[in-house]
Amino acid sequence: MQLNHCYREAEKGACRAAGNDSPLRVGLRRWRAPVLLLLAAMRSLSMGLRGGWVCVLAALACSNGGPRDMSVQPFPSMPAPGGSAQEMADPGDAPGDLQPSPSPTSGMEAQDPQLPVAMGPTGTETPPGDGTPPGDGTPPGDMAPEGVERPAGTESVGFFVSGGRLYDHDGNDFVMRGINNPLAWFQNRTSGALAWLDQIASTGSNAVRLVWETDAGDPQLLRDAIDRCIALRMVPMVELHDITGGKDVGDPAIMAEYYAADPVKQILLDHEDTLLVNIANEWDGADNIFVQAYTEAIDVLRSAGIRHTLVIDSNGYGQRANTVLTQGQALLDADPQHNLLFSVHMYELFRDAQTIRSTLQRAVDQQLPLIVGEFGFQRADAPNPPIPVPYDVLLSESVRLGIGYLAWSWTGNSGGVEYLDLTARSGSAAELSAWGDGVINGPNGIRATAEPASIFLE
Repeated sequence: MQLNHCYREAEKGACRAAGNDSPLRVGLRRWRAPVLLLLAAMRSLSMGLRGGWVCVLAALACSNGGPRDMSVQPFPSMPAPGGSAQEMADPGDAPGDLQPSPSPTSGMEAQDPQLPVAMGPTGTETPPGDGTPPGDGTPPGDMAPEGVERPAGTESVGFFVSGGRLYDHDGNDFVMRGINNPLAWFQNRTSGALAWLDQIASTGSNAVRLVWETDAGDPQLLRDAIDRCIALRMVPMVELHDITGGKDVGDPAIMAEYYAADPVKQILLDHEDTLLVNIANEWDGADNIFVQAYTEAIDVLRSAGIRHTLVIDSNGYGQRANTVLTQGQALLDADPQHNLLFSVHMYELFRDAQTIRSTLQRAVDQQLPLIVGEFGFQRADAPNPPIPVPYDVLLSESVRLGIGYLAWSWTGNSGGVEYLDLTARSGSAAELSAWGDGVINGPNGIRATAEPASIFLE
C-alpha cells in the first residue's frame, strides 16, 4: 500500500499525492509421502525389521498424478482507475499491457489509534493460541524428521524454499493465511498495532506482515512485535514501506542496508528460525532494472550474514506479476542462498477472475515460490465507480494451489480507502467489516484454511 504522505525530500525528491496508494497440493508434493515412507523403510531395514519391505512397496504405490496444463492466460488490458494517465509497457511484455496505478492509499501514519469505533458485522472471536517460540532448529543441510531437505547452499536455520514451496525449519510445508498489520503507523503499545496482534491471532491467522519504516523510531517495538507474533504462533514477516512507488535502481539496496545494520540486524539474526524478511514494499522500478536492483539488495543482506527467506514484491506497485514470473528464477539463481519468496499484490489489475487463476497457476507450473502479499475486495477512486476484485476466486484458487495470502489490512486505512479495513478502528476481531468477515470466516478464508507452522507444534 502506498502512503499518503511526503517522502523525505532529500531521499525521495517528491511528495506523492493522495489517491496513490487440507488444500490440494502442487504436483511436486505428491512425491512427499512415498519419499518419507521409503526413508522409514530404510530405517526399518537398518534395524533388521522385516516390515521395512512393506514400507518400500507402499511408497512405490503412492506415486500418482499427471502432467499439468501449462497453458497461460494473459492479463487483459485495463484502463487506469480514476482516469489517470498510464504509462504503456512493451506490447510484447504480457501479462499486463498497462502499468498499474498505485495501490490504494493507506495514510495510516497520520491517524490517531484511539479514533471512535466504526461498527461493522460481528465475527466470532476465539482465544488466541498461547504457543511458545520454537527451538534451535535443524542444522543447515540436514533433513528434519518428516520434512524435506534444504537445497544445496541454503544455510538458513529457519524458512527455506524448494521446488516452488515454502518450508519451515523442520522442513514442513507452510502456507500463509494472514493479515497486514500497520505497526509503524500505530505505535501505541496498548491500543495500537502491537496490541492488535492478539486480536489478529484470534482469527486463526498463521502469519502477519508487519509494516515498518526506516524512520519509524525505536526498533525495540519491532522486536517486541516479532516476539509477540511468535508467542501467538503466527509467523512474522517484516517489510519496509519507505520506497513504495520508488523507481531508482538503488532503492532496494538502501532498504537492505537498513536491515543489515544494527540494531535491526541483530533483531533479524535473533529470529532467523521464524522470521521472513520482505525487502521493500511495492518498489516500482522498470522491468529492465528489476533483477539488477534486487540482486544488489540481496548481496547486501547475504554479505551481512542474513540468511533468511527474503520476500520480493513485484514492481508496478506489487501488481505487475509478470515481472516476478519471468525474472524471479534469475534472482533465485543469483542468490547464494537460493532462498527467495516472491509476492504479488492483487488490486484493480486483478479484477478479472481468469487473471487471478492464470497468475497463480503460472507460478505453480513454473515452481516459483509465490504468495499474494496484499489484496483487497475493490479499488474505489471517487468519483469513479468502484472496481470490484473477485477476492473469493483469489481465496479459492490459493486454497486449491496451496498458495499463501495476506489481506490488506487490519484497520486504520484513510484517504478514501477506509473500505479496506478488515475490522473497526478499535482493532477488535469482534467488529469485523463485511470484507473482513469474508476473508476471515468465508469458506476459503483464514479460519477455515489456516494451519500453524509445524515449528509451533513441537
